[in-house]
Amino acid sequence: MNEEISILVKDGIVISIVGIVIVFTALFVLYRVFGWISKLISLNIRQRLRRQGKLKEADDDNLMIPADHSAAIAMALFLYNEVHDEESNILTIERVSRIYSPWSSKYYNMRKPVR
Repeated sequence: MNEEISILVKDGIVISIVGIVIVFTALFVLYRVFGWISKLISLNIRQRLRRQGKLKEADDDNLMIPADHSAAIAMALFLYNEVHDEESNILTIERVSRIYSPWSSKYYNMRKPVR
């Protein structure tokens, strides 16, 4: 029985190590891919600026938006979509036919003096 447990423990350790190696390899590959994507986007922005004749801006090393600005924008968009209900985004203004309203009358807002 001890032999069976030792075989299971050895197999479990091997499976754990292989799983950890696969996860960290996948994370490293994703890290590199996202790094290349940001460089490609930066290259695309530089090419657009050169086509528009903005050579000074195209040669600037810092074309990226700062990380804290990106995080603030992303958080604002997330909170805006989470807090609000689904809306049609159509604003309609209808003219009321009567102008008088008892809510705006001073007479109804006055109190009788206490005696």
